[in-house]
Amino acid sequence: MKIKGLTLIFVLTSIITFWINFIDFKFNAFWIFSNKADKAETVIDNLCLSYIAGYIFYFLNVYLVEKQEKKSILPYISFKTNLIISNSNHIIKVLKQDVHLKEFYPTLKEFEELLKYDNVKDLKTYNYENHNLVSFLMIRRNSTVKTINKILKSGKHVDDELKSILFSLKDSLFLKKGFAFNLPTFDIKKFPDYDLVFFKYFQDIERLDLYFHKNFKKYYLLNYPKHYRRKLAGKLKR
Repeated sequence: MKIKGLTLIFVLTSIITFWINFIDFKFNAFWIFSNKADKAETVIDNLCLSYIAGYIFYFLNVYLVEKQEKKSILPYISFKTNLIISNSNHIIKVLKQDVHLKEFYPTLKEFEELLKYDNVKDLKTYNYENHNLVSFLMIRRNSTVKTINKILKSGKHVDDELKSILFSLKDSLFLKKGFAFNLPTFDIKKFPDYDLVFFKYFQDIERLDLYFHKNFKKYYLLNYPKHYRRKLAGKLKR
């Protein structure tokens, strides 16, 4: 149960305890408790006091501690998550030769066209001008795998949904070490054979992108100074 539900029960039990101990109107006013009102009040009061004590312990030693951890850990996880998305989207910018591109998730049919030899043979790898497409993809592959591992080592604040996406990415052929275009000797004429590999990988990246915007935007902004957050928030709008 979330903290709001637990807090609501805490308020109700506090009211009941106050009523039993400080208000004259007691359980003996109800016929069902006739001759047993004192015992009923004692049992209910003890249960309420036990819950109140448990709630206070949980709030101070679990909830507040986790909340403080999230303030330091989730901005880090969100930053690394966005790094995976940005690095992957950089690949699409290179394939489409559009550094200002906004749409990063091609269909399978679009990948068939993008990976044709005539398209990939003379691509400009933005920010990596000294590398051809194969070595550029290997750089991106190594960086992404390292980042995924760092996120997975971040502990309990990596939830099941995020883990599922990250493990799917990590197990993909796209990131498999020594696979096809992850070898320096890969012949770029064979890129069209791997359109489905690209498509499935970027389906997972799109899932990660959706997850980021749903869960991490507010934490990602905490990585930056206050005066810059509003400007950055506008860039992160979908």
